[in-house]
Amino acid sequence: MSADGGLHDAVTAAWTSPAVAARVARALLLPAAGAYAAVIAARNAAYDRGWLPATRVPAHVVSVGNLTVGGSGKTPLTLWIAEQLQARGHRVAIVARGYRKRLRGVVVVSAGHGPLVSAADGGDEAVMLAHRFAGPVVTAERRAEGAAHACTALGCDTIVLDDGFQHRALRRDVDVAVVADDPAAAHLLPAGSRREPWSALQRAQLVVAMDGAAVPVPGHPVVRAATQPLALVTAHADGWEASPLAALAGAEVVAVAGVARPGRFVATLEALGARVVATLAFPDHHAYGPADLAAIGAVAARGRLVTTEKDLVKLGGAGLPGLCALRIGVAVADPAALLARLAPSASGSVAFPPV
Repeated sequence: MSADGGLHDAVTAAWTSPAVAARVARALLLPAAGAYAAVIAARNAAYDRGWLPATRVPAHVVSVGNLTVGGSGKTPLTLWIAEQLQARGHRVAIVARGYRKRLRGVVVVSAGHGPLVSAADGGDEAVMLAHRFAGPVVTAERRAEGAAHACTALGCDTIVLDDGFQHRALRRDVDVAVVADDPAAAHLLPAGSRREPWSALQRAQLVVAMDGAAVPVPGHPVVRAATQPLALVTAHADGWEASPLAALAGAEVVAVAGVARPGRFVATLEALGARVVATLAFPDHHAYGPADLAAIGAVAARGRLVTTEKDLVKLGGAGLPGLCALRIGVAVADPAALLARLAPSASGSVAFPPV
């Protein structure tokens, strides 16, 4: 594991460990969290009062996001929503920031027929979405510019914004906030993993409680959903190939994950019957270098290499023996109720029936 991975582990421990040193560290960070809260409150007030502008694009915009850093299931939910709206006749594009992408500005990661750029150029999550979504995927630091490009250049009438809850510079018609169990969310950054106070959920038209999570703001419209493994995926020169999960039952596996919560990934593999003999955990959105590939290759003989789809876009061409990825999707408890809150009506407005 890289040095960055050690830093990631240290931060996670500082947020969650019951050890005295970790509790002291959190206490020392609370004044900084208070200052951060004041900055966030001022920014949100500026948007609420119109002092900061929010750009409107000629499309119905659905934003999917959360209040914590990483690991809530929001990207699989983004894909599910985009596919559902597309199946109902909307011309949908997924727009994302493209975290750590090398190309600046608007990048068309996919026009609907697979990735056009590498993970380094377009962002790992966006390229993963491009492998799975049969519609445009666009990244841009200024997501309003990416959404506008999807409308004018790609003919889209619906935008699904990935990880957009805090990106208020793009006006949206519907805000969907995902809530997941996160032991680090007791405090705001940097003392914990929370980006905003829980009261910010009041901005959302709908809260999706993922994997049985409790919703901290009572009385808000809630739909329940769960992440679920769908298939194993192998990268080939002409694309990705899916195969049944049954191959994991009884298999010795080496788990390789550059995600926010590698422990959940390992637990999912074990629940599928795999025997995880080694785990290589890297920071979220990790850019794998030669030393990382050597470390992974060194343990490949101990079991089948299994990674995440987000990591497969970076590791799939590295020649690692037997490498495959675990594909994750979502199951929505009441899809009709969720979609009724998202889809534009004939008049262009959005209907919000009771859930």
